[in-house]
Amino acid sequence: MIMVKKTIFYILFFFAISTTIHAQQIGLNVLSFPGLGQGGFYGGGGFELHYQHDIQRGRIRGGLEYRMIDWGNQMSLNVAYNHPYFVKNQFRISGTTGFQLGVALFRPKSLFAWGLEYLPEVEWQSNKRFFAHAGLGIRYSNSPKYKKYGPINSVLELPIKVGFGFRLGAKSNAKDSTNY
Repeated sequence: MIMVKKTIFYILFFFAISTTIHAQQIGLNVLSFPGLGQGGFYGGGGFELHYQHDIQRGRIRGGLEYRMIDWGNQMSLNVAYNHPYFVKNQFRISGTTGFQLGVALFRPKSLFAWGLEYLPEVEWQSNKRFFAHAGLGIRYSNSPKYKKYGPINSVLELPIKVGFGFRLGAKSNAKDSTNY
């Protein structure tokens, strides 16, 4: 756990000192994970605190996700790339491809877990610093050692995300963060 905190700190610190301030954003997402297969299970809900940074075309995103599932909890470090498909005025349609690396906080011992995700999303940007977004995607999650405890160690889910965030630094308009 301490190693995860240090890694997050170093990633955020690197972006903070190596980039211009107007291209940085922080956000909070509320997540839900309806499942596919296995009788239509529900994979719980969660929160993600993320940092994103505009690059030439798109955004890179990193964050910490905490997820509550009926059998326990899961924590992961998320890394993603967000590619814009359509940008007009204050609206942006994009797709985020992400990778999750974490632990299922399972007893008697926490288990390694990982996931791959693609999530199309719609974003609205105010003319100040605020933005809001929503998305629906697909995620494959796996915990290889969970086979010791039950037959389902990998799942396919349809994550639903609703979130908001703020651009850091000076006031800018929505078109500043489109990367065109």
